[in-house]
Amino acid sequence: MKFTAHFFWIIFALFALLSAILVIFLTKKNEQKNYVSPQELKEAKQQFQVSILRYEDDLFSLDLNCLPQEVERLSKKYPPLLIEPDSWNDPNLLEGLKAYLQDTIIVALYETAKTIKTDILLKKLETAFGYYKVFYPNDSIPTIITLIPGLDDAIPSVYLYDDILFVHIDMYLGADNPYYQSLFPLYIAERCDPVYLPVDIFKKAMVYKKLERTPRSTLLEAMITEGKKLFFTEMMFPDLHERYIIGYSEPKYKWANEYSGNVWNHFIEKNELFGKGEALMRSYIEEAPFTKIFGNESPGRIGSFIGWKLIQSYMKNNPEITLNMLIQETDYEKILNQSRYKPVPR
Repeated sequence: MKFTAHFFWIIFALFALLSAILVIFLTKKNEQKNYVSPQELKEAKQQFQVSILRYEDDLFSLDLNCLPQEVERLSKKYPPLLIEPDSWNDPNLLEGLKAYLQDTIIVALYETAKTIKTDILLKKLETAFGYYKVFYPNDSIPTIITLIPGLDDAIPSVYLYDDILFVHIDMYLGADNPYYQSLFPLYIAERCDPVYLPVDIFKKAMVYKKLERTPRSTLLEAMITEGKKLFFTEMMFPDLHERYIIGYSEPKYKWANEYSGNVWNHFIEKNELFGKGEALMRSYIEEAPFTKIFGNESPGRIGSFIGWKLIQSYMKNNPEITLNMLIQETDYEKILNQSRYKPVPR
């Protein structure tokens, strides 16, 4: 009888402990303002429809024997930014269009672009925009137009204009594309993969619906700004590996994680956090194959990575802060102090 009673109390204590853990877990989930439940995501996705217009398909389906009529017809489908009013009556523009459609490189890019299936892209974007609508329920979802302007890594591959998202789809044909290999450095070419297309829509375009493009006077401000953009994108792709959010190869991502403490200590010891100047920004924020001071194995944009980790720490330690509150916060020292970010060097 004593054994039975003792056993009963053990079971009761375990049940109480598990109940307490469950309460704590649910409380923490409720405190995390940026947690999106499957039900919330499902309901959000029912409120909109993503529309993708493949401009390159429409262009290559034009009948060159009656180009003026064809262009005029197409102008009813696309905004004036792509087809100017009355352009179908301009012989020079029509000749330019004809040359474009017969250009061997453009044709080759288009043939590869056709392998990017609209239905697969739609599925990924519907989920990402579902998360976006949870955070910003009153926002509209832009129409997406893909196009092939010709390879140029000096201009944005994705940009938002007048609630239309323009995507240069020829910049997402796969890292092994021979044109990328001959035109771009490896650290650019390796991000020319279809997996980055949905990510870039949010990291390069949608984030600017919320984040103002303000001057960055110190390295800390630049790092936090870049960290905000990456955290915003992370929230739209919570199941995607972090290296695709930042756009690092696996070895570069591993290096950044392993040596983040060393990089942070370098910033502190050299008093660079509050440093100013374009040279400093170029060293740690701008595109580069590696960060010179840390050697060839390090990734470029290491300041952006550290800014992202700082923001993650800030949000973890301040669970009452919403995504929009983070985006709007401009007190950079407050974010720094409240992040309690202290990575351990190796």
